[in-house]
Amino acid sequence: MTRDVDPARFGTTTTFRTILADPPWDLQQKGARGAERYYPLMSLEHIKAMPVGDLAAADAHLWLWCTNATLREGYDVAEEWGFTVRSPLTWIKFRLGLGAYLRNSTEHLLFATRGTAPVNFRSQPTWINAPVQEHSRKPQEQFAVIERISDGPYLELFARRRPPSHASWSVWGNEVDSDIRLPGYPVPSDKRQSEHGRG
Repeated sequence: MTRDVDPARFGTTTTFRTILADPPWDLQQKGARGAERYYPLMSLEHIKAMPVGDLAAADAHLWLWCTNATLREGYDVAEEWGFTVRSPLTWIKFRLGLGAYLRNSTEHLLFATRGTAPVNFRSQPTWINAPVQEHSRKPQEQFAVIERISDGPYLELFARRRPPSHASWSVWGNEVDSDIRLPGYPVPSDKRQSEHGRG
């Protein structure tokens, strides 16, 4: 079923061929060592309800970060947003992490599609090795991988900084001056933009 979507409701003139998202999962992220010490968390229901499918072009790619604890939920979120997961890309950290049962030294970037968006590079293995930086910061190498495989325009959701890229990336998140608006999901730059007459 196709839907007519007006990108203007998101403060943009286009839909995106590729969306990258790193949600602040609340599963197993509370407590003295949890992610809640660093940023506000979101429930699975709140993540699923985001209008990501409306931001995406009819033929599009989704790259969705999830932890070992949220791998099953990652598939559910991708499906709720209108995508089918095709493969996980695993970030191998080569550093002993935390964990109640096994020590987590990996995270996963789920690659998902909808429609007939082409895959431009078919030699990417299902793993990358990249340095670990501050808490929750994903490797810069992700942008080169994504841009080799997927067409723009690109959108990063839950961005913390602008991508180190010359490609056409838009961003949305609590820690950046966001290029789009998500109704029902306000971020600080929404207020700043409205105070300065930008939407």
